[in-house]
Amino acid sequence: MLKTLVAIEVDLASSMAIRYACDLGNLIPMELFPVYVKAPPPEVPATGTGWVRHTWEREIVAMGKEEIHEMLASEQESCPLLREPLVIYGDREYELLKIVDQENFDLYVEGAPYPFNPGSIHRRLHSKFYQKLASPLIWLRVLRKIHQALVVCPDLAGARAVLPALQKLWAGCPIPLHLALPPREGYGGPGDALAEEARKVLGTMEAAGCTMQLQEVADWSSGGPAPALLKDYSLVAVALERTIKKDDLRLQWLAQVKNPLMLVLY
Repeated sequence: MLKTLVAIEVDLASSMAIRYACDLGNLIPMELFPVYVKAPPPEVPATGTGWVRHTWEREIVAMGKEEIHEMLASEQESCPLLREPLVIYGDREYELLKIVDQENFDLYVEGAPYPFNPGSIHRRLHSKFYQKLASPLIWLRVLRKIHQALVVCPDLAGARAVLPALQKLWAGCPIPLHLALPPREGYGGPGDALAEEARKVLGTMEAAGCTMQLQEVADWSSGGPAPALLKDYSLVAVALERTIKKDDLRLQWLAQVKNPLMLVLY
């Protein structure tokens, strides 16, 4: 049983994140653990101790529980995998970091950064939480029925990060996986080594009951497959280096991806 942490707020992106995680949980055995970090409002002093401050915190957490209960009520009726939401008072990044430090999760899900552009993507990925996050993550900016997924494998290093992650998450899942590879460059070249790596994983996952298909994508000039090729996929998975630069072409490409997006950081 996989453990999935779903970070939520009271917004549309979080509502989509919960619904998508529930849909995924109907295909892959997993438990969903929603968490809502309620930040203090501006009128609460940043410092201080004692009865007054603790009273503020209790009231803010109670307010957060009420907000989230309303948002999750419809999902909890149809999604038995969804655990009781954890509502915490404090700084979002700090509290989420404490949670993943104390407990191992197989997947992390949340609404995508807004606005979804190269700058905001770069800032989010270079935050302390994401730099320490060990599990794959899924960003939601649209909601799609899960029917097939695309794994983007432009190079050998990325493939060796994303394919084992998908192998763990997708084992036994009936939803087809397509692997997008650049054209082979001849026997013994980098493309040939990448294709060989993909074939190994393909054989292992097919033995575990998965449906997989390799497909060559000719044009990677935009940093990934052309957005038009992604329109039929309900999940696009890709690996990225944690040290990715702000001017990296792949960030421009990611900003064009409207599909639910899985990132594996390495």
